Amino acid sequence: MAFFNLKFILAFGYCSISFVIYTLLIIMLLKNWKDFKSAFFRIVIADYFFNLLTWLNSMITLRIPNGTCKDCVLSNLFASLGKDNQYTSSFLFFCYFLHFGNAYFQYFMVTLMSLNRTTSIFFYFVNEKIWKFLFPFSIVLIIGITTFCARTILATSPYYLYNEVLDMYYIKSDSNILPAYYNILYFMAFSVASSIFLNVIAVIRLKMIQNQISSVERNLLLVTIFSSIIQCFAAANTFILQIDVQRATILGQAAQIMLPFASDFLTISQPYILLFVSSKVRTGFFGMYLKKYEKSINSWGFSKTGGFQSGPASRSTSKVTRF
Repeated sequence: MAFFNLKFILAFGYCSISFVIYTLLIIMLLKNWKDFKSAFFRIVIADYFFNLLTWLNSMITLRIPNGTCKDCVLSNLFASLGKDNQYTSSFLFFCYFLHFGNAYFQYFMVTLMSLNRTTSIFFYFVNEKIWKFLFPFSIVLIIGITTFCARTILATSPYYLYNEVLDMYYIKSDSNILPAYYNILYFMAFSVASSIFLNVIAVIRLKMIQNQISSVERNLLLVTIFSSIIQCFAAANTFILQIDVQRATILGQAAQIMLPFASDFLTISQPYILLFVSSKVRTGFFGMYLKKYEKSINSWGFSKTGGFQSGPASRSTSKVTRF
């Protein structure tokens, strides 16, 4: 008797490792907060908690049930939490709400990063003062938007059902969830469009005043651009699946295969992007956890000028202050 299928084991493995790295990165930021104290890293920390919530909640609503076959150890548990169990809905309804709501959190946080980088380039003298009020307002705003747009989910009675064809369990509700689902699609489209617009005008503005902007701002803008690219990829994958419902095209079939990985990329990509782009984050991370590898690892990534270095730093670059 197996515990889970291979697909679940693979996804759980790389996500677990990624969240260990992610958590260690956040601990490093908090421990060295005087060096990273800025609105951008407040957003990064908030994004971590939203991503962690997304991943943990998906274990209940998606990953573990989808990874459980008829002969798996947890099969009897999910079978008992079916439609006829009067306690099932009270256990699942909040998790089911978060299953929809977490999409709002994830897409909003990437767009919020883009907005932060744009304001830092346009209003770099007062940016931190602006975000002292804008950051808490934004968090309250997205919680309010999520609750309003996904409110119909709170009235559902979800339960687990077994799919014989796919040999797995999945969460289902007899209530109409389409309005809530379409609201997510509209919000995703708005978030992606906003991120693209904000990043484009930030890059244009940066070209105009590049001598007045530090390498810190340039590299953090690059972090945001990479995050936005992953946001676009995940959203495009979802939209393709909506267009090609029957999976009749190669594109639709590819999107179906990429579906679980697209969501994972959006959830776990942030620590890798920060470590790759920001040498200050990279130095702090490896200096705290892997000090003997600090010098060799820090020679890879982006220098002050934003150029990529793929080997030991030369004398001319090793003296440059990096971020």
